[in-house]
Amino acid sequence: MDDPLSRHHDPDIPPRMEPEQSPQPELQPCPETDANGRRRQPPVWFLLPLLCICLFQVAVLVPQIAHLNIGPGRLFGISDHQDNTHAARLNRAVSGTPRYPQDMVDRHIEDHVTMACTIDAQGHSHDCLVQEGHYAELNQAARDYVVQASYFPAMRNGHPVSSHYRMHFNFSIP
Repeated sequence: MDDPLSRHHDPDIPPRMEPEQSPQPELQPCPETDANGRRRQPPVWFLLPLLCICLFQVAVLVPQIAHLNIGPGRLFGISDHQDNTHAARLNRAVSGTPRYPQDMVDRHIEDHVTMACTIDAQGHSHDCLVQEGHYAELNQAARDYVVQASYFPAMRNGHPVSSHYRMHFNFSIP
């Protein structure tokens, strides 16, 4: 009797191959579960130091970077601003509030006053004019305020410059 393995095969017919046995995957331990059968998560408290570090970086480093005007656009020679210009602003911390004349309050007179000034590079107002206002006493109170107030000058490319400034006052009785 012929041995089936010793038979000669035709070279045009590939030999019959048995499928290879793939190794069985190793069994992994199941994650621990809580009383409700849900997978146990690590405690959240270990993330707090990381969160504090991230918040510190956002609070401290981002304003510094914004002030220096550096960022991805700067690294690649791309600027998202045509020029680095900021308008003049009122320094509310030292300027206080305008005085509402007592006789106007007693007479229940309210008005809207608009003032226009030039703020120089040192933050001082000049050439202040009333653009809108109907009562001389309220116009004068607004003018007195803009003249004595302190301002942050306009900035262009990191340097203070003179600029026009408008301020609106609503004299109203609460």
